[in-house]
Amino acid sequence: MKLKLQNMKILNLFVICLITLLFSCKDDTHDIQPDTLIGTWEVRHILGVQVANAPSVFPKGNGQIIQFSASEYQEINDGKVISKGSYKIVDEQAAEIDGTTYTQRIVFEDKSVDWKVFIKLSGTKLSLCYGSIAHDGWTDTYEKIN
Repeated sequence: MKLKLQNMKILNLFVICLITLLFSCKDDTHDIQPDTLIGTWEVRHILGVQVANAPSVFPKGNGQIIQFSASEYQEINDGKVISKGSYKIVDEQAAEIDGTTYTQRIVFEDKSVDWKVFIKLSGTKLSLCYGSIAHDGWTDTYEKIN
């Protein structure tokens, strides 16, 4: 009888540990919704597709901006709108590109770009990845400024 009681205690302890483990795991990936993009973002870094002597790191106030509303975007360079239109966020099978895992894409519906543009948001940092750098792709990293 004592052995059976001891086995039940061990089983209960195991179940409690298992339940605690299951509910304590945190998923650090967050789905991007249009409302999380709303605002003004300014480029801080471009990785890949570098022209000789062109910068890859950009200071605050550089004028390369992308603005999002709930359904529309506009890209601005030095105060001039260079492209605008609608966009949508779509789920994508997890893809690892240049060491970063992406699970969503942004589709710029009014842009004549054939690139699959992957998107990742981490706090005030927004990454738009236009394919692998090894295949002439690049990643724009923006910081939210408004």
